[in-house]
Amino acid sequence: MNDYSLYRLERKEKLRYYAVSMAGFALLGFLYYNNVLIACCAALCPVFAEKHYKGYLSEKRRKRLAFEFRDLLLSLSSSFATGRHMKEALSEAEIYLDGSLTAESPMLLEIKQMNRRLGQGGESDKEVLTDFAARSGCEDIVSFVDVYFTCLDTGGDLIKAVGRSAEALIEKISIEKELEALTAQKKYETVILGLMPVVILAFLKFSSPEYIAPLYASAAGMFVMTAALGLLAASFVWSGKILRTDI
Repeated sequence: MNDYSLYRLERKEKLRYYAVSMAGFALLGFLYYNNVLIACCAALCPVFAEKHYKGYLSEKRRKRLAFEFRDLLLSLSSSFATGRHMKEALSEAEIYLDGSLTAESPMLLEIKQMNRRLGQGGESDKEVLTDFAARSGCEDIVSFVDVYFTCLDTGGDLIKAVGRSAEALIEKISIEKELEALTAQKKYETVILGLMPVVILAFLKFSSPEYIAPLYASAAGMFVMTAALGLLAASFVWSGKILRTDI
């Protein structure tokens, strides 16, 4: 079962990550230092960056799970309104999500796993849902599970509670989508502006190598190139933090 705070790269993903990133870092090393040895050393950077890449993929998967959880809430709300209990509601949700989500959808995979545990494994809905909430790392899912069991323990209006949870989550997702749409162009512009120095340097290196030769021939030139590379990396990190759309 997945722990959504962690991400394990599959073989194809790992090969693709290292092939692309090692080539990119090696190219940067050669462009900025004109030294094959430094380029080879730069190609090893992805080994140390793999943890951050996994974190990025983990966060991306967690956001997708939270987005698809909205569909589960809508299905559960409809099932509860017709008098179904949680086990029956999850069974109906699997049929509903199987027709609206893709086969690799994390929410669909979770629903199938939950139904197997409830049916074949004989586990209780509390064990299954509590485990799912803990692994998801998603505040909305944890809140829903808490509300659900609170309603069961206190005799609260489960239909109204689930409906309100669905409405709140849909509103939150809508706001996130609007923010992403507003920042999408800025993110694209940031990537273009960040790549421009590299493109210009590559153009000068291969069209007029004598023009930038002094930057590779002295300690002062190497310092300038190192500073330029550091500022470029800092600009990407800074812009990424500014353009985050978390709510």
